[in-house]
Amino acid sequence: MTDTPAKPRGRRPGRADTRGSICRAALSLFSTLGYDKVSLRAIARAADVDPALIHHYFASKSDLFAETVLDLPLDADRLVAEVLAGPRDRIGPAAVAAFLAAYDGPDGGRERFTAMLRSAVADDIPQRPLSEFMSKEVFGAIAEQLGRSDFKLRGQLAVSLVLGMALSRYVLRLPALTSADDTVLIESLGRAMQELLVEDW
Repeated sequence: MTDTPAKPRGRRPGRADTRGSICRAALSLFSTLGYDKVSLRAIARAADVDPALIHHYFASKSDLFAETVLDLPLDADRLVAEVLAGPRDRIGPAAVAAFLAAYDGPDGGRERFTAMLRSAVADDIPQRPLSEFMSKEVFGAIAEQLGRSDFKLRGQLAVSLVLGMALSRYVLRLPALTSADDTVLIESLGRAMQELLVEDW
């Protein structure tokens, strides 16, 4: 009579499609709960993997969100650092320029963003992860690093500015916005963005 090997307990440390399982679990949770309410531990539980494996594949929650929901190589930390590296009196225009560059980026960025905006008009669930991600990891982070105690409010106001423009330009296709040069948008919206992120109220 031979001994039967004991069945290992707990989650396996890895398997062939671990990364894919993490991405699918993250997409499902981000889409249903939003960005803020999803933790890396919750994603690990949903994917049935060790939480350490998420850090093996992704540097942060924002990186995981960018790849699974936006499906874009969007490095929020790098974007924030680049905006803050410029002159303080040009942070607003730089933030708008960074948004437009991400929207019109390579690998079909505009199509993915526009698809998410169209979905948000018909269903409020996909809207929350996108707006929460941008307000917390991009615009809110800029305001926070500038020392603004109300950075959460400033970040959400900034998101309302750029997403309102994107919706009007790429989904509603308002003629003047559609034909406007990016430099015009950067300068005009940049003044409002400067007020939202930088200036004293």
